[in-house]
Amino acid sequence: MTAPTLAMERTALAWRRTSLGAAGCSVLFAHEAAVDSRQSVVLPLAAATVSLLLAYVGWHRSRALGSGRAPGSGRAGIGTVATTTVAVALVALIAVVSVLYNG
Repeated sequence: MTAPTLAMERTALAWRRTSLGAAGCSVLFAHEAAVDSRQSVVLPLAAATVSLLLAYVGWHRSRALGSGRAPGSGRAGIGTVATTTVAVALVALIAVVSVLYNG
């Protein structure tokens, strides 16, 4: 194993953790939308949808890196990181608005 291979494995594992975390958040948001009938279900479902999309991006990136392919590495990989950053910020913003709106 070479150092670049180990780096790809670590990156693949990091994307897998991101994917699992996003999927877990999606389940929590969907549960909140289903259980709490006094609030609007639009915000939690929007956050769940964004989290599911983030989970898909993380899963896809992890599989690509795990198989030895590195699509979007280098400058193109910055787009994936930027997309992930925007998705996480959007979910956080939706969560804050939901808490303030229903709090």
